[in-house]
Amino acid sequence: MSKQILSLLLPLFAATAGFAQETVTIEGNVNGDTKGYNKVYLYGQNINRDSAVIANGKFSLSFPYVKEAVPLLYTEYDAKVKGGVSPFPAVIGQPGHLYLRDVDIAKGLASGTWEGDASAASHQAFGKQLRPLSDSINKILKQKFPGGTTKDEAYRRDYDSLMKAGTGTLLKNFVKAHPDLYASAVLLRSNRSWISVNDVKSIYAMLSGKQKATTQGKDIGDYLQGLKNSTIGSKVKDFVLPTPEEKKISFASLKGKYVLIDFWASWCGPCKASFPHMKEVYAKYKGDQFEIYSISIDKDKEAWLKELKKQDLPWLQSLDDQNISQSGFAINAVPTTYLIGPDGKIIMKSIGFDSSGNGELEKKLDELFAKK
Repeated sequence: MSKQILSLLLPLFAATAGFAQETVTIEGNVNGDTKGYNKVYLYGQNINRDSAVIANGKFSLSFPYVKEAVPLLYTEYDAKVKGGVSPFPAVIGQPGHLYLRDVDIAKGLASGTWEGDASAASHQAFGKQLRPLSDSINKILKQKFPGGTTKDEAYRRDYDSLMKAGTGTLLKNFVKAHPDLYASAVLLRSNRSWISVNDVKSIYAMLSGKQKATTQGKDIGDYLQGLKNSTIGSKVKDFVLPTPEEKKISFASLKGKYVLIDFWASWCGPCKASFPHMKEVYAKYKGDQFEIYSISIDKDKEAWLKELKKQDLPWLQSLDDQNISQSGFAINAVPTTYLIGPDGKIIMKSIGFDSSGNGELEKKLDELFAKK
């Protein structure tokens, strides 16, 4: 082959190599009797479901690396022998190999130790710090409340307060030491509703620009913006979301009405339990001056559509494909509802479902419409 031809082909080889698919491979070794239940399952957002067989105490799973991810694993043993699964996260910040060492099948995948990816290993190590923190807090509270447990209101209140502060301190130290580690963004995202808002703000500021740009990092940034946007008395910024029929709803089109925005998800039991009562509320107030607008935070569109058919809800429906739940309303849990006035300003917020049907929201609606 002439030098001239070779020189023409080299850039082509380089370009082809650049398109090679990067992968993540998870290998593990498992100890103990699986009782014939030998499978390990993998799933997660933007991850194709897969499974592997534990053979001679080992298993291996591979999937394409697209971007940072947190796939979950569980075992057939847990599902069949224990009667329930405990999804175990693999926090993956880069392509390559992860190794889950020394799993005791009877104790679950969490008994193993991650190696090979700094985010997976450090995420697991952080979780192991929470048990000693909880134990030390319980030791203090046992002295303050002799014979007390977390079932007691005062004990639980103090426990939650101390755990919130302690977790915030641990997380600050972790992110300060690892600002450019994907596990830092993941841990802040998963703990944001547990630690104080001030801690969320200060820890978020420690993240590197790279981690703020990840899906988890962006979600935290949106959440902080949502806190500003969703205070009582604030005017809701217009947003546009799709309906089940792929049409677009602009929130501004509802101006002039009282609007009850209901954030829910197809996997949320309390959300679905609230719908019969919400239908009663809708029947009582529906008209030119009142509307309910349900916004699903589902990531799986088909699951949303399937659940809508089951529930047969007679009011407006949209799928949150713009992360409005975070950037506009800082949603931490579902169901959460916001009552918006005709002027577009937030009147009140309600988290959870009051099964009595006589909650603050109902009282507020009665008060508002009694004046009409």
